[in-house]
Formats: sequence, C-alpha cells, structure tokens
Amino acid sequence: MPVYGKKDQSEIVLEILESLQKNAGISATYPGSIARAFAEAIGTEIAQLYSSLNFSLKQSSLSTASGLNLDLIGELYGVTRKSVSDVVANERQSFNIEFILDKPFSRDIIIPANTYVYTDVDNFNVRQYKFKLNGDVTIVSGSTRSYGLVIPDFNDRSYTAPIGSLTKHSYVPPAGAIVFCNNPKEVYSIINAESDDNYRRRIASSIKTQATGTVDSVRSAALSIKGVKDVRIRESSFGIGSCDVIIVPEGGSNIKTMPDMILQAISSVKPVGVRFNVRLAEKMNINLVATVTLVSGLTDNMVIGIKNQASLFVRRYLNSLTIGDIVSISEIERQIKQSSDAVVDVKINSFDYNGKELPLRDFNPNTDKLYPVAGNVVIYSAIMGQSNY
Repeated sequence: MPVYGKKDQSEIVLEILESLQKNAGISATYPGSIARAFAEAIGTEIAQLYSSLNFSLKQSSLSTASGLNLDLIGELYGVTRKSVSDVVANERQSFNIEFILDKPFSRDIIIPANTYVYTDVDNFNVRQYKFKLNGDVTIVSGSTRSYGLVIPDFNDRSYTAPIGSLTKHSYVPPAGAIVFCNNPKEVYSIINAESDDNYRRRIASSIKTQATGTVDSVRSAALSIKGVKDVRIRESSFGIGSCDVIIVPEGGSNIKTMPDMILQAISSVKPVGVRFNVRLAEKMNINLVATVTLVSGLTDNMVIGIKNQASLFVRRYLNSLTIGDIVSISEIERQIKQSSDAVVDVKINSFDYNGKELPLRDFNPNTDKLYPVAGNVVIYSAIMGQSNY
C-alpha cells in the first residue's frame, strides 16, 4: 500500500526555507545559518513521520507485510503458516551470504567467523537486524567473490531477511580493499517455517477457497499439508466424476503417509459424487557431468571448495523445479559461473535423467507424472594453461 505524496528530508527542508523567504522575509538560508538549522531539525522529524507512516501501512497490507505481521493477517483469514521438511530447512542453511570485492586484491582476504552482517536501514522506524557469520570466509587472491553462512543473532524469530537486504557488515578490510556483502537468497530466522511468499499466496487464495468444490479449494487444502511442495489437478482422469490430485513432495518428506493425509484434508472441500485419486509425482533424477575451467594459482583445497560450491548451486537450482518446469542448460551454466569468479568457462559433458541420455539443450519433460530433482552432479576441473589436472 503506497503512501501518496511522500516527501524525503531534502524536499521538506527546501519547502520550509522557501516558506521562510516568502512569508517571513528571511533571506539568510545558506548552510550554517540559524534558519537553515531550524529547517533541517524540523525537516528531519517530519521525514521520519512520513517513513513511520509508510512502514506501518506496508505492514498492514497483505502484499507487503512480512514476518509476524503477515502471520497476524493470515489469522484474520484463518490461514496459518506451515512448516517445511527437514531437507528444505537444511538447504536454507547452505551458503546465504556473498562477500564481494570492488576489485581483485593482492593477497587472500579472510573474513573471520562471528563477523556481523546487518540489514540496511535509513531511519529509526525500521529495526536493524543483526546476523552472525558461522565460519571463516576466504576471498582468494585475484578473485572478487566468496560465499558463507550467516545465522540470526536476535530474539525476534519472526523476521526473514529478503533477498538483497543484508548489505552492511562489521568487517574491517585491509588498506586498499573495499568489501561489500549481499544475500542472494532469503535468510530465515525460523529455518523450518514456510516462506513469506508462499504463505502470502495461500492467504490471497483463501477467499477463493471459501467456496468448496473448486480447483482452488482442493489445491489449497492439499498445499496446507506439511511436506507438500506443489499440487496439480487433472480433471476427468478416469472419466466424468473423477479427478487426479498430483502431489510434488518436498525432499525428505514422509511420503508413505502423505496421500492419506492429503485425502483427509481435501475430503471436506471436494464436490459430492467426485472420486479423487491422490498420487505422488515421480522423481526425474537429473544427472549432470560438467568441467569447469579455473584460473591458475589455486591450491588443491581451493579447487575442491569451488567444485563443491558449483555442485551445490546446480543442485539447488534443480531442486527448485516442479512439474512442467523446463530444465535449462543455460541456467545450469549460469549457476556454476555464479558459484565462484574463479570459474572462467563451463562445459557440460553429459546430461541425462534416470540414466536416459539427453541432448545438450533445454529439456522440457512435458508430463504431469514426473518432476525434476538433482541426481548425481559431478564437477571436474581444469586449470588455465594446463592440459592435465
């Protein structure tokens, strides 16, 4: 919900000074003057009131609320935030902070464990949240980027740091180096809690689901079950009066009991006389072998770390896909290159699913029975200027 007519501090100060000149005949409005000092003092307070109003309105709107405020809105619609599976929770604890140099440095830069990372705030109305680095992060000489893990260091367990919000840190770099930070993924204070975006979508669809017997109501009932990643509805699967409810589970979910739980959940909203067939979509294990060309001068441990990080980024991308999504070769290459700036080039050697070889181009499963997941991801390395490594 936007605040129309919002003004920043400089605009307010300028209008106050113009008003003093016009209505009081005060012409000494230059920096350091008494009139200027009064205008800046008053303008600061008014600007903070604008910011406070803007923040309060955002947290009262479904489209912009976050954390605990979003939970309170969800309660009004009778929708509660669900938990995610242990595998998804563990993935959230993988590399979630990126440290970046403005230019390569002449030696390794080690950002020590327990370094603090903060959300960026510009006024007193927004609380600054603090996160702590869980281990050392090394930006090797000649590179400009490395990843690490930060964990919450505050008691408010309802806050989730949005992508790109962690931009301040307490690390003091050596002379001549400037270190920036950024979070390329959301950082959760409650690891096993449903994300704000998913929760917001379920709240928004709850109005449609009030009418039982609709596709939206059936899908929403199934999505409310812990461990359900996605739901697809296929009508008249066995003729008129039948319907398939196809479930994409989260990794590590207890799939043995899931169909019964989902059938019980949708029984209260399904139309009379319609038979539902709840089934789990099958995994399509995407296996990949790739070779990365790395810059010279890296130690063996650095090479191993880069390969492991590249594999993690690829697996994270593949596990984010669901029924109907295209497995993109270009996105896989981009994920590998993004994992480290020591990666100069990427070559996909082989690409298959469930042992069936695929051509090296984007793959569209084009089925509602299978969904892509990461299978065996192998990353080999080659060093620039060396024929064998």
